[in-house]
Amino acid sequence: MARDRSQTSGLSDSVVTLLDNICRTLLGLGGLAALGGIVMMIVTYANSGTASPDQVKAASQFLDTYRQMALFGLLAASIGSAWLMWGEEIAGPILMLIGGALVMSPAYLPGILGGGQESDLRNSIIGALSVSGWPPIGVGLFLLLGYLFTQVRTRAIQGARAEALKYGKGIKEEKDIRNVFLGKCWQLPYCRKFVRERCPIYHSKRTCWKERVGCMCEESVIRNAMEGKVIPSDMVAAAKYIPKSSKLTPQQKAERCRMCVIYNEHQKHVYKASLPVTALAIAGIFALFWGPVSQGIKDALLNFDKIFRTATFQTPENVQTEVTQVTAIDGGVIPYHHILLFVIALVVLAYSIKVLELMIFRKRI
Repeated sequence: MARDRSQTSGLSDSVVTLLDNICRTLLGLGGLAALGGIVMMIVTYANSGTASPDQVKAASQFLDTYRQMALFGLLAASIGSAWLMWGEEIAGPILMLIGGALVMSPAYLPGILGGGQESDLRNSIIGALSVSGWPPIGVGLFLLLGYLFTQVRTRAIQGARAEALKYGKGIKEEKDIRNVFLGKCWQLPYCRKFVRERCPIYHSKRTCWKERVGCMCEESVIRNAMEGKVIPSDMVAAAKYIPKSSKLTPQQKAERCRMCVIYNEHQKHVYKASLPVTALAIAGIFALFWGPVSQGIKDALLNFDKIFRTATFQTPENVQTEVTQVTAIDGGVIPYHHILLFVIALVVLAYSIKVLELMIFRKRI
């Protein structure tokens, strides 16, 4: 199961098991109900074009049942999957794709199912299909935002994965020095006082990750501190006492830094500083180009609709006007292009954060 059990540590195992079972039931029964309602509405739509008035009237009596099966079935299935797949990176986008396919059904479904006389029944069916797509879109957005929040919070608190740390893993924070934001190694909480007072990095006012050597990875630094070796307080003189190892390559030294708890603490600060800049930059770019890009998406949707109509021989001579003006791409009340662009912006933000994590916690220094 993808959901992190630590997030439900406040609940007993029996309550968690009960919620799991309830959500599995919601996912299974809701999915079946939604599938049945959607299939029946599509079948009714396809057959209503050539049906007699009596048949249309009979079919209309069941439309509300099909609509509720699709709407509430998708809502139940979405809620169930949200609990069961919390923390899964692809869970939110998958739900949004399912919902988007239904919301966009007025653009392509009439062309796929063929022509026929436009009627109130057909308009109602296509409208019901479009509306039923909003629950998975809403839950999918919630899952995506939840995933973003969880990832950001985890990285900001923990930094690199704990199992990736080798030097200083499990060490307690020192209380004699404050945690300076974006500070040097000796200004961070894991720099030990008895080492710092005899550390050439500290007295030369440099940083261990720049010198590729420090108190967590270099034996000579610890040995000098244990022996009480005096380091000059002069910055230039102290720099001469910084150990220079020729046994390791620069790449190996950089890898050693990436596995150090002190460097990881520094990278957590870099991540906290870079995250809002990244988010604001993406928001600014999308805000700047929102108009032309959304118009481009709208044009693409209209072209997509035109291709489907052409492929299914839906010409102006044998097709009525738009199946329903309420859900039309152009002139309808639902701004499909704005919604789609907003979803794209969220996806770009999500993967930008992943790239940011890769650059900060895994890149070579």
